[in-house]
Amino acid sequence: MTPEVKCEHCGTVNPAEETRCRMCGRPLAERDQGTEVCPGCGAVHARSSGDTCISCGWNFGAPKRPPEKTEAGPEACEHWSELPAHTHRTAMIDMAGILILLAGALGLTHALLAALPETGDEILTRYENIIPAGEFLNSVIRDYAFVSALMFVAGILAMGLSMSVFKRTSLWLSVAGAMFGIIAIGFLIGAFFAVVGLILLAASKREFLLECR
Repeated sequence: MTPEVKCEHCGTVNPAEETRCRMCGRPLAERDQGTEVCPGCGAVHARSSGDTCISCGWNFGAPKRPPEKTEAGPEACEHWSELPAHTHRTAMIDMAGILILLAGALGLTHALLAALPETGDEILTRYENIIPAGEFLNSVIRDYAFVSALMFVAGILAMGLSMSVFKRTSLWLSVAGAMFGIIAIGFLIGAFFAVVGLILLAASKREFLLECR
């Protein structure tokens, strides 16, 4: 009986002289311990004949190349099919940046007015008349200087990190900017702006992904 070789890939039985499967075309398994199949052309290569395939010149001794990086999948980049949603996300991200910037500015203003009673008392009094909770908030700021200092620093950070929203630099820096906007309080209105900005960031986070190539 003629010796035969079974393809490990599709199971087709091939004559022993075949180097590639007649069905799927893939190289057949090694014939014995003294031979190996050339990955370049599929020819049976005798180990004793050297490191180069006599058929195609494949170098068996060369180090294997690392696998090439595959293209980013949908979870890692923004596909062209998302273009309709991209327009809406762009508008929401820009709005988030504006709200975070305003939250930082309001927090900074609130902290400065609380630190300058002769200049800010009248404004803060009017604020208390409009928002009832403002009276309690202002009393806390006046009694504890570190609170106004925290609002001041948080306001500056929120304004600075809002640039990462406009430039799409980093989602996490943008989220940090929104969090600082909340901490800055900003007459409570600023904190509300920052919360809305944070929600818009969460809804449009794919805007920070690169376009799929």
